[in-house]
Amino acid sequence: MMFSFLLSIRPSFEPLSAEEAANATVQQRLVVGAIISGVQPGLSMVVGPPGTGKTDTAVQVLNVLYHNCPSQWTLKITHSNQDLNDLSDKIMQGEQELATDLDFSSQGRVNAMLVRRLELLSEVERLARSLRLPEDVGYTCETAGYFWLLHVYSRWEQFLAACAAEQDNPTIVQDKFPFKEFFSDTPQPVFTGQSIGKDMRSAKGCFRHLKTMFQELEECRAIELLKSTVDRSNYLMTKQAKIVAMTCTHAALKRKDFLQEGFKYDNLLMEESAQILEIEIFIPMLLQRQEDGYARLKRCILIGDHHQFPPVVKNMAFQKYSHMDQSLFTRFVRLGIPYIELNAQGRARLYNWRYRELGDLPYVKENAVFHKANA
Repeated sequence: MMFSFLLSIRPSFEPLSAEEAANATVQQRLVVGAIISGVQPGLSMVVGPPGTGKTDTAVQVLNVLYHNCPSQWTLKITHSNQDLNDLSDKIMQGEQELATDLDFSSQGRVNAMLVRRLELLSEVERLARSLRLPEDVGYTCETAGYFWLLHVYSRWEQFLAACAAEQDNPTIVQDKFPFKEFFSDTPQPVFTGQSIGKDMRSAKGCFRHLKTMFQELEECRAIELLKSTVDRSNYLMTKQAKIVAMTCTHAALKRKDFLQEGFKYDNLLMEESAQILEIEIFIPMLLQRQEDGYARLKRCILIGDHHQFPPVVKNMAFQKYSHMDQSLFTRFVRLGIPYIELNAQGRARLYNWRYRELGDLPYVKENAVFHKANA
């Protein structure tokens, strides 16, 4: 299963103000500390008992990396498909603009790209109509690219030259803007005709919208040229998807394909790391080739709980005598590698005995439902 978040994630994590930091609970400080640790280069470990927000922390780390490191790719590894579903559900809860039936599989991302291509080409045709040009410029992404160079960008340069020549005319922007008809359906008028500076900012904003539209079409061009679904999904994964998520089993099965396709990533985040075999945890780190003798990987974030279920090893000899049921996450914890432990749960008072400092979130203490006996 592959996720491809190209234009969809907005920052939901914001730095705390001085007043908020003073009033923040210990749990909030730990979560923020876990996020800050996760975005730093090197190894980061987060121990999360049940109900303390491990998945939420993982989503926020992905969120911050996506926005603050736009040129980097992130690989998200989980132990099971259920963890992948939980990840997508958490992101959907925080994203108002995303459709709830969005498909994040590789095929779903290809279909979404094809639908987006048709939407953009229809906008190109509408732009051509507004300029009194033939509408066949929106037939393919290639013809749209020629249309951008010959008719859109050239008109913009002529417009800038005309505005520079008549800077004293307050209505010059409104009079000479070549795409006025295309933006005529905006809720409010684009230009006021009173201030050349304000109108020029509006004109540049409109041009940025057009530029982004044609840049997206250029990204869709490869999808247009590639005909097979496999080639299209491989292209999206290796060239465009900033966040790719899969299970550790899928990573092991497809490692050869990833190397052949030139798959690259800068950050590796593993959720439920304590349930992954020690040997399995190294495979996702080796899904890409070194560049000039140097590993591209910059961050490795391990999130899990060594007190919960260990890796499943059915062979008793390997389990007991080879200690294969000990994950690398558990080994690091026992060796004393520094980690951040989330210490407030919001689910039920069933696990507090197992953890030294595990407390309850405020609503667990206040809600009467959590005080009733659990049969």
